[in-house]
Amino acid sequence: MYGFKFGVFLSDLPKIMRAMPVTLLLTVSALAFGLALGALLCVARMGKRAALRRIGDAYVAFIRGVPQLVLIFLLYLGLPQLLKGIGVDMTSIDKHIYLTGIFAIALSAPISELMRSAYLAVDKSQMEAALSVGMKRFAAFRRIIFPQAFGIALPSLGNQVILAFKLTALAFSIGVADLMGRARIISAQGHGTRRLESYLAVALIYWGICVLLEQANRALVRRYSRRVRQCA
Repeated sequence: MYGFKFGVFLSDLPKIMRAMPVTLLLTVSALAFGLALGALLCVARMGKRAALRRIGDAYVAFIRGVPQLVLIFLLYLGLPQLLKGIGVDMTSIDKHIYLTGIFAIALSAPISELMRSAYLAVDKSQMEAALSVGMKRFAAFRRIIFPQAFGIALPSLGNQVILAFKLTALAFSIGVADLMGRARIISAQGHGTRRLESYLAVALIYWGICVLLEQANRALVRRYSRRVRQCA
């Protein structure tokens, strides 16, 4: 009967770690696009136009209700066919481009929600006070509202970074050799006799990076809070 081999586990760790740049690239790209899309959604859902609010609400409800793995296959398989109908050929597009967009879409809904919640948590009277002393609306938002909203959203944004990093584990489902994809390749090379070692190795790698990201977020929150108190 096959048993766990610690030596195999140790040898798999550095092999899987070689795929870290791919995972980090997907994480950073998805976060950047997700933040941009989330900001647009937040503006649309808080705007005065009812049509944009309904579209934004429907979009967020759909994205939050569909599992990320299902969303990956829907977009990965459906988007090329949809664009082919208008004369755009995506057969030469790299899988990383698909994933960047897919993960950004998956992240945009919760990001827009936390942006919206953080903005609403700031007392409206502060904007009114700034306008009453002659400050322009944009300047008031940049210097008064945004710093407070950012501080409120910062812990949740840290959670979104961790979520994005873990979400990239689904990239293997369309053949990308990220951390999880690399673990599957190594497992297949052993003809199924080293699956536990490979998956335990990738699990510990994800866990270790998530612990580091959580500690970095806590340090950033503490530093931002001290800076706000010093400026107050």
